[in-house]
Amino acid sequence: MPLWSEPDWKSLEPRSQDVVLAVNYFGMRDGTPWKDWHKRVHCILIEDHSQDPFSEWACTSTADFAFASARKTLPIPDGAILWSPRGLKLPSQPIEGDWSGSALKLAAMMYKMEYLRGAGTDELKRKFRDLQLRGEDMMRKSKLSAISPSSFVYVADGAPQAWRDQRLSNARHLLNNLGNIQHIDCMISRWQDGAVPFALPIVFRSRRERDECQALLQQHRIYCPVHWVCRTADAEAVDLSERILSLPVDQRYTETDMDRISEVMLHACSPGRADGSSREARG
Repeated sequence: MPLWSEPDWKSLEPRSQDVVLAVNYFGMRDGTPWKDWHKRVHCILIEDHSQDPFSEWACTSTADFAFASARKTLPIPDGAILWSPRGLKLPSQPIEGDWSGSALKLAAMMYKMEYLRGAGTDELKRKFRDLQLRGEDMMRKSKLSAISPSSFVYVADGAPQAWRDQRLSNARHLLNNLGNIQHIDCMISRWQDGAVPFALPIVFRSRRERDECQALLQQHRIYCPVHWVCRTADAEAVDLSERILSLPVDQRYTETDMDRISEVMLHACSPGRADGSSREARG
């Protein structure tokens, strides 16, 4: 559960050749509990750092293997990073691949950039959304592939530190704004030095309230995903998945964008809700 600082260790009883997957939810977890646990328990530990590939946990990991889906935090349509903090042998990287779906998503990203610059109408918006959906569908159906050449060239030398700094600044600014609004429960209220939130998750009192707020944000062209979707028999996890919403804070945005989100959230939690729209957030 992303609400917990660490897992329920009693639920994990792996044997030496079993694989255990640790996830740094929202880039906010501390890796120390996992490191201590792995010293006591012999298994194959794999860590998922997709929501912050540059966290202190990721950079000081002692897991057997670690990976990150690069497109979660970087402006590329495909690709992942795999490494072994323990220096274990990695599987051979695929050389060839089917990048048709990735090409469609890249085209969608280019069209979207032009649209956000004001160079297109709603017809262009429909076009890039169609390309996004078709690209995702093709990627799901394609065979295992290496990262596309264009994505590799883009990320081969890393990512600017300024992007991570902007995400941190946005998160702090938005969290401070939301602290002044009643009935807003930020799942993340503080974080340790060196951590940067992937998004700012909000937990509502009910699914109805979450859906109404999400719809209001969409009316103002602010598109917020649900990053915790569960298909499980665990009632607590399902309940959380129905009440959570992620507010975007990544490097595409500024503090002005965070103020826009706060204004709409204020309306959403007020007795009289205001309709209308303003400029489109780059979601």
